[in-house]
Amino acid sequence: MNTTTRPLLGIDWGTSNRRAYLLDGDGRLVRQHDDDSGILKVAGDFKASLAALLETLQLDGADVVMSGMVGSRSGWREAPYLTVESPLSRLPESLFEIESGLPNVRCRIAPGYSYVDSHRLPDVMRGEETQIFGAMQLGAPDGWFLLPGTHSKWVRVNGGVIGEIVTFMTGELYGLMSKQGTLSKVISDSQASVPEAFDAGLQAARRGAFTHMAFCCRALVVTDRMPPEHTASYLSGLLIGTELHDIAQRTTEGNGSSERMPVQIIGSSSLATRYRNALESWGLATRVWQPDDVYLSALAALFNQKVQST
Repeated sequence: MNTTTRPLLGIDWGTSNRRAYLLDGDGRLVRQHDDDSGILKVAGDFKASLAALLETLQLDGADVVMSGMVGSRSGWREAPYLTVESPLSRLPESLFEIESGLPNVRCRIAPGYSYVDSHRLPDVMRGEETQIFGAMQLGAPDGWFLLPGTHSKWVRVNGGVIGEIVTFMTGELYGLMSKQGTLSKVISDSQASVPEAFDAGLQAARRGAFTHMAFCCRALVVTDRMPPEHTASYLSGLLIGTELHDIAQRTTEGNGSSERMPVQIIGSSSLATRYRNALESWGLATRVWQPDDVYLSALAALFNQKVQST
């Protein structure tokens, strides 16, 4: 049993949102608190923002572990990236301690990972490594991990060591293209999901360069070959299909036969379902993990104790 008198607080602190998980001294989940106090809204005053969160949770102190963009150059303090040579199992001992400036508050930040490919092009992640680490604590096998979102992360793990990080700006591009530019003029105000249009976009991703196929999305509408109500789903399928096409090529060029393990998806229900359907339509098996479950599992290891859900 942990004899510390300080509650344990895990914070997934991203660009736009913040999720806090309060645990008691024995590792039991006491309360979860979500808000929109991401690093952009905090505007640099992280000490005050954390103090306000502690007040909301009625805490006089805490042992705090944070992950995500809070450890970036735009965050509270920049936590140096780990390189992929460092196995995920070393994450607990690699937490970066900072001075909180608050009484009875210990603060540590989970470092992200950096990766450089064979063409000397870098890729990075912050926060996703904690979720992958948590999924592995729950028994997730080697292979590809997918964490969809504004920036969709694909991370290949072998023997607990990261072998590749590939980031796609899928969510960000969808938001920009559906609200600005020529495609926004032909997208219906109703963006309800249309499965057949999504599937058509997935298939279009195999047929040519993304910029050409994206223009074809507009051309399909203005030549009356696709109704405006289908455009949003078509564009979503095209963007996700572009990801899958790239990952399929990487798998084929690498150890294709040994990398046909199910893709481990960590994401919200709606996004995970969309990606799962897309992957399975391409003949790839999947398993979906809930973000809260894997994060609590990660906290269990980072705080070095068993976390129990109430």
